[in-house]
Amino acid sequence: MVSDERDSFARGDRGAGIRLSGEFHLQLAVAARNAPLISFQRSLVSQTSLIIAQYETGNRTHCSYDEHTQLIDAIEARDAPLAVELMMHHMDHIDGKLNLDQDSASDDLHAVFSHVMGRKKTGR
Repeated sequence: MVSDERDSFARGDRGAGIRLSGEFHLQLAVAARNAPLISFQRSLVSQTSLIIAQYETGNRTHCSYDEHTQLIDAIEARDAPLAVELMMHHMDHIDGKLNLDQDSASDDLHAVFSHVMGRKKTGR
């Protein structure tokens, strides 16, 4: 999933990249087998994907993908303290890339929803 996310951004498909990044976070909740967390993550991922599409500054860098890979490694190693530390750093990193000034909103919502529109046209 992380490699698909990286590939999406590399080919300029920002909408798919944002969607896959959100899916990564949802899958972390699914792996925890925690129904309330899964429900919360579904709502949170939808909202944060829109916020990121509208207010993220600069280009997505390899750091985001590296952070996802590091999180997977920590979870697989069952190193909970490291996983928590990495997730907090990751969330701070995302927050730091947002410019929530009203005038800074991107017009890139079309890119975020392009994968949905494509599915409707093809009947998927």
